[in-house]
Amino acid sequence: MPRYQPKVSWDQLRNYLERFSWLDPRTGVRVTGFNPPDKAKGVERVPCFVKYITLKGNYEQGRVVSLKLMPHRQRMIQFVESKQIRRICDILIVEVDGVRFIAQ
Repeated sequence: MPRYQPKVSWDQLRNYLERFSWLDPRTGVRVTGFNPPDKAKGVERVPCFVKYITLKGNYEQGRVVSLKLMPHRQRMIQFVESKQIRRICDILIVEVDGVRFIAQ
């Protein structure tokens, strides 16, 4: 276990949660990024592993896809396995794909 655990501000959550995968129309190669072009085919959301705390104080985790960002830093997510949709507050997210987040 390393001594220094890297931490990132929750303002950078978009880099980890809102990823898409699509076939590049020019090369035909599958690309991962944030904004797929209009002519891209096979656009899919890329799931990630999230650990977060609910407003009631429960600790939850699982593989999710981010559906949309709502006002007041709330995010609508969907669990990959159960297809359950929930709303979480960005500042309550603890870790995404092994990267820890801190509220600043």
